Amino acid sequence: MRYGILSILTSALLVLPGTVTASHCTLPVPDGGGPEPSPPSVTGTLLTVAPGRVLVRVTGVKTPQPVALTPSTELFTVYGGGIGARDLRVGQHALIWFKGCIKPKQGVPTAAVLQVCSLAAEPCP
Repeated sequence: MRYGILSILTSALLVLPGTVTASHCTLPVPDGGGPEPSPPSVTGTLLTVAPGRVLVRVTGVKTPQPVALTPSTELFTVYGGGIGARDLRVGQHALIWFKGCIKPKQGVPTAAVLQVCSLAAEPCP
């Protein structure tokens, strides 16, 4: 009986670290340095660009996704070059990571990182 409980506890401890890692959010960094980033929260095409906000046609989803941009949102190309909000254009293909890598249950998600594939309206490589 004692060995059965010990076996169950050992199995639980081996499973828990994987569970914790799955919810970890790793944001991309410019120029590809650092650890492998988490998958983007959304990938799609910019439909509208306004101060502090973009509207994204998310790949595979009918309803466009509004995304808030803040002064702390990191903006760069997939190749690592930094850009400004003024460089964002309708038609650009983008990868966006929300703060915490999770879409909030209510309200407009805020982008932690927004990467564009090109300053022109070109698809991602």
